[in-house]
Amino acid sequence: TRPECNMPAVDPAVLADRVDLFSLVYAGELDALRLALLQRPTELHLLDRHGDSLLHLAIRRVDTAAVRCVLAAGFDVNTRSAGNWTPMEEAMACVQACVGADAAADVKAKAVAAQQVLREIHLAVQLDEQKRWAGRRETVLRTLRSMPDFSAVLAWRIGSYMLGVATLLRRFLPSDTYRIRKRGVRVRVDSTLAGLDYDALTWHRGLLSLIIRFDAGYGEP
Repeated sequence: TRPECNMPAVDPAVLADRVDLFSLVYAGELDALRLALLQRPTELHLLDRHGDSLLHLAIRRVDTAAVRCVLAAGFDVNTRSAGNWTPMEEAMACVQACVGADAAADVKAKAVAAQQVLREIHLAVQLDEQKRWAGRRETVLRTLRSMPDFSAVLAWRIGSYMLGVATLLRRFLPSDTYRIRKRGVRVRVDSTLAGLDYDALTWHRGLLSLIIRFDAGYGEP
């Protein structure tokens, strides 16, 4: 995890002759940042010498306004840093670092800001997933319509072949039987595994059904 939730990724003393986008995020110069991103959109996803993107830096600075500015410019929320961190992972680490810090008033305020940054990133990820699904939806629908309707049973069990251990583990390790039905562009999956009783170390059973309507519009049940 990150040791600090506002660790700078750019040394402001090391700047090129032209205005550096990372220095603008670091300094909180959002108007200049918006203008620079409009003029130099190809630099939106570049990484700095520490391997961080503009969004990763804005998140670590706990700067909600900068996060919104970079996202509004069209930043891809799936972009990873050189350390293989996604913006969501960066935001979550930032929240954890702030929560685990001292209970001073300024730290509490930073923790609240970190939560707000995390919400912004989460919303951006959800919107990105909706856009990606919209792009794949017609292909999925065509594929489902071309397939015949079917019913299938899938039984699975987690266990061990080790002598003397399999019987002992059978009580604790889960198993279930899925019944899968496809009708048109809709799929239904029935199962019985409902959850784990941590006190008794046994699995709860019930009748659970997941109905997927691939033809449903956004916001429809």
